[in-house]
Amino acid sequence: MKFSVFTVSTPDLTPVELVDTLKECGYNGVEWRVAKVPQDAKNEAPTSWKNNLCTIDPDITDKELDSLRELTQIKSLEVSAILPYLIVGDLKGTENIMRIAKKLGAGKIRLGQAWYDRSVNYNDLFDKAIKYLHAVQEMSQSYGIKGLVETHHLTINPSASMAHRLVSGFNPDHIGIMYDPGNLVYEGYENYRKGLELISPYLSHVHVKNVNWIKMEQPEDGTAWASLPDGAVDWKQVLIDLKSVGYDGYLGFEDFSQSKPTRELLQFNINYIRSLLAKI
Repeated sequence: MKFSVFTVSTPDLTPVELVDTLKECGYNGVEWRVAKVPQDAKNEAPTSWKNNLCTIDPDITDKELDSLRELTQIKSLEVSAILPYLIVGDLKGTENIMRIAKKLGAGKIRLGQAWYDRSVNYNDLFDKAIKYLHAVQEMSQSYGIKGLVETHHLTINPSASMAHRLVSGFNPDHIGIMYDPGNLVYEGYENYRKGLELISPYLSHVHVKNVNWIKMEQPEDGTAWASLPDGAVDWKQVLIDLKSVGYDGYLGFEDFSQSKPTRELLQFNINYIRSLLAKI
């Protein structure tokens, strides 16, 4: 397997600092976060979802993209994926992200999610998402970029089986699944191997983080980020189950635990997962 880092989890590092650190730690790739940094947040301390110093602006120029691609190439790092925050039906935004991915040499992007909050019927959201994926599949054929649906809580595809229902009518060369066991702690848990066996033709990327349940007034909010060894996800079992279905792609680290300073955490996490892989 290969190792990358989603830059949402490295908000205090600039792209240059991150690329240097990833190379030193032994990573193979990077997953760039694409989002608008709020203007009023730019003087704040770095955080994952606001003043993230390792974020690509969706309006980035071709010249800036060329410089960013050169930055990773110099360090022999792949751009394993481009991860924006699209919404279902935003074809213009989706095509822009595919343009960015093409320029950076990435073969995959995260697609828009249909969020579920009880205000709209699941079946209506599903139909809208299917229409979106049909358009994305055509776009994927043109750009040579695969679109990924992520298993994510509070969406219509929180579990492996519900993500499979969404993508099963599409060509896995163009539409795939990003499997995130940490998100399954929040909503959508199924036996890892059973879920992976179901989605294996579509399994295209795996995110690595950990989460614990905590008691709160609103059960749907009852999770807290944890370090990889300490959360509810049994990562040794997940790795065993990934191997059982023949997965040998990227493990993309997305650690929000802040259990160590960013550089130390990047080294700790890759060492920890490598130690588990060595045992199996």
